[in-house]
Amino acid sequence: MPAHPRPLPTSRLPRRAALAVPPALLALSACGPNRSGGGDGEGGDGSLRFAWWGNEKRDALTNQALELYLEQHDGVSVSAEPTDWGGYWDRLATQIAGGDIPDIIQMDEGYLAEYASRDVLLDLSGTDLETSAFDPAALDAGTVDGGLFAINAGINAPVLLANPAVFEAAGVEMPDDSTWTWDELVDLASRITEGTEDGTYGVQQLGIQGDPPLSVFLRQLGAQRFSDEGIGFTAEHLQQWMELALRLQDTGAAPPADVAVEESGQTVDQSLFAVGRCALQSQWSNQIVTLDGPLDGTVVPLRMPSMTGSAADAQLWYKASMYFSVSASSSNQDAAVALVDWLVNSPDAGRILLAERGVPANLDVREAIAGELGASDAKAADFIAAIAEELGDPPHITPPGGSAVGDAVQRAMEDVVFGRADPATASAAAVAEAEAALG
Repeated sequence: MPAHPRPLPTSRLPRRAALAVPPALLALSACGPNRSGGGDGEGGDGSLRFAWWGNEKRDALTNQALELYLEQHDGVSVSAEPTDWGGYWDRLATQIAGGDIPDIIQMDEGYLAEYASRDVLLDLSGTDLETSAFDPAALDAGTVDGGLFAINAGINAPVLLANPAVFEAAGVEMPDDSTWTWDELVDLASRITEGTEDGTYGVQQLGIQGDPPLSVFLRQLGAQRFSDEGIGFTAEHLQQWMELALRLQDTGAAPPADVAVEESGQTVDQSLFAVGRCALQSQWSNQIVTLDGPLDGTVVPLRMPSMTGSAADAQLWYKASMYFSVSASSSNQDAAVALVDWLVNSPDAGRILLAERGVPANLDVREAIAGELGASDAKAADFIAAIAEELGDPPHITPPGGSAVGDAVQRAMEDVVFGRADPATASAAAVAEAEAALG
């Protein structure tokens, strides 16, 4: 059996990572990338390259799964190419521009339409990939213009994580997350800040965090980040979000602007929440597993607040935590599809990977591993199950160039929290910039 490469050193995922399209990707020709390696795209010699971003735990679990796959499949070798989120996309774009594309690519929703539109990704609907056991909504999350260009590697959802120790130190009870509102969040978080030592806060600055709370808030207003026509929100919608951010800051519920912006560049395990200096942090539900580590397994997942005090109106949704895609120019497409098929459909793979990439989208695998989940993975799975009857419609996929929208909103929000602009002026400027970027 071929030796499996040792994983490359990685760092943890930053809490707020901008989805800017790397310049090298923009340089690709309209006819698509060059073919990687030799062969005709259907055969090849069974030698595969697999690129993903992650952290130490994901690297270890993925490599363990790949080792089992190699034991079960003769004639296949896999070169692992893990890295951190920050360097992943620039490196991948450079590889694509140079015709040196990994066969299997871990993909993110923010880049899916961009890469699919540039013929980088293989349409998996025309392959032997088995999808019959997938939750239909989870499967649809990987489609672009009718083609299946990515298969869901795991499901997650927006969540507000709570550190009970900080609540206890402040003498504040945990909220009823099925009935609380944004106003109640501001009040509760400000009381936590007041009841704890300086430098400890009730909630992170959600305005600086951006997504997922921004999308949750917009959806509760009847808007969304994107629509068929471009952006799916108005300046008035965004102004309300900015006003909430100012309330969090002015009441002391959240950190001051300089602390909030500095924290946004920290890794997950260095956040105020992870070190016990913040009671509530917005995340995707698969990060329960990551944050339970530094907090000794005490993290409590909560629903986001609603406008009405009803969980049914919270407008949460199931998101693909990430995907697996196959290069359209791979010289080993059959072997690459077979490995992806095993990763998402095999209970053997599921028992190793568990819920680190999110709760399995394959319902059979989810059932097979239910009794083997550790406490942290079980929390994530239980949260996903608990909100199943409360979900809103899935959001529109991020269009090509959509990262510019997040960048515009982020710059405007920083102007607001630093007092350089009022919410009305900043929101109008952000919407104008976002509309211009999407054409």
